[in-house]
Amino acid sequence: MVQGIRSLEGAFARYMPLVDDPEAFWASVQVPLEPCIWVNSLKTTVELFRTYCVEQDIQVQPVLWYPGAFRMRGWERPGATLPFVAGWYYVQEEIAMAAVVALDPQPGECIVDLCAAPGGKTAQIALRIRPTGVVLANELRMERLPGLRITVDRMGLLNVVVTWFDARLLPLPDGVWDRVLVDAPCTGEGTLRKPGRGWRPVTERFRHYCSVLQQSLLLRALRLVKPGGVIVYSTCTFAPEENEMVLDAVLGDYGVVEPCPIPGLRSLPGITTWGSKQLRSDLVYTHRFWPHLNDTGGFFIARIRRTEVPLPLQPPPPPSVRRVPLQPAQQLEGIRWMCERFALRHDLFDAFRYWMRGRETLWMAIPQATPPEGLPPESIGIPLLSYKRTHVKPRTCALQLLGRHVQRNVIELPDQVSAARFVGGQSQNLKADVEPGFVHVRYRNFEIGCGLYTRGQLHSQIPRGLHTITATADA
Repeated sequence: MVQGIRSLEGAFARYMPLVDDPEAFWASVQVPLEPCIWVNSLKTTVELFRTYCVEQDIQVQPVLWYPGAFRMRGWERPGATLPFVAGWYYVQEEIAMAAVVALDPQPGECIVDLCAAPGGKTAQIALRIRPTGVVLANELRMERLPGLRITVDRMGLLNVVVTWFDARLLPLPDGVWDRVLVDAPCTGEGTLRKPGRGWRPVTERFRHYCSVLQQSLLLRALRLVKPGGVIVYSTCTFAPEENEMVLDAVLGDYGVVEPCPIPGLRSLPGITTWGSKQLRSDLVYTHRFWPHLNDTGGFFIARIRRTEVPLPLQPPPPPSVRRVPLQPAQQLEGIRWMCERFALRHDLFDAFRYWMRGRETLWMAIPQATPPEGLPPESIGIPLLSYKRTHVKPRTCALQLLGRHVQRNVIELPDQVSAARFVGGQSQNLKADVEPGFVHVRYRNFEIGCGLYTRGQLHSQIPRGLHTITATADA
């Protein structure tokens, strides 16, 4: 530990002139962060979540600056519980939630999240712009797409379009988006308090690579957002080369940094000089969240207002050819099957639009969520059902979202052990007054999802990505 601290002291010595209280900074970074969550209002209420915590003897501390968020005292596995699987909450580093607060999304807006995985900020935005607003959530790295998709599905977000593309060349129409979030890839120096996160020194070569990438991302955001629109640029690193100097290199007359105070959060102003370089004066309105100021990780936020000054013309980005486009669905008999199977009202489905790629998965989304021209999406909204060769299979995320309306072929699990087995992907013997076939599974207030009941056995159909609980786990 001593050797690790000495390594940090050497790496972070360059930042100490920027810190108001170096002693407090060093004390804070040696203490791991406690988990933080925010409650998903689509699936539950703050009151029900707090009741669950009382029953499970979980200590919670409200995050005063973010309604519906809590620090979890001594909770080692917040992602391995029934309410997590049911989409009741999202686990997110507390200070990272501030980026969307600074973005300030409004109902009905169209917003781009350029670097969206794993999807926490996308979900925050999607909930704030309901019922008609749309988020286009883009991710470049294929290995991170499943995490983003799982977040959208688990949280039940019908107003998110997920795309897979290099955000620097994102083939979207310019100058039409209300807001753009650039939560940029970075060297991650501010995450050193995450439990289990080892510290590795940052090379100048990697820092330079990040800076060049960040400048390209910010420039694309300036083209995408409409005049008068808002961009939020954020990182989880301390380096001026990735923060203020990126803004100084890119903004010119095309955007101005504006104040964005977040009541309840302390920050230090951004810098306007670094070494011998003088930077633009409005960088003083950026926020440097050092770990000791709010007992969080480190973070940087800039809120930028796009001016009317046009950017130089450039050729439009090439369209994507990676994916076959999603098409408006013509095959809707599966919806009739779900209404009959689960005694769902037909009018529950009237407000949505449906999409398919190929002949298997039927996607459900709000009408405003449509595929962007030239960029076939990975998904629109959430998958409602799959057409198999001989039958229709409902999807867990759809049953979770519609679960409170299900009146037929529902299995109410008797105890936490049964619920944990089911979420863990296990089969179990169970007597139930349901028809053989697909069923909706519930435990108390938790709409858990799809099961298959046959010959006195309940077989879990929970997606593997949610198999986070074992029968012995604290459910």
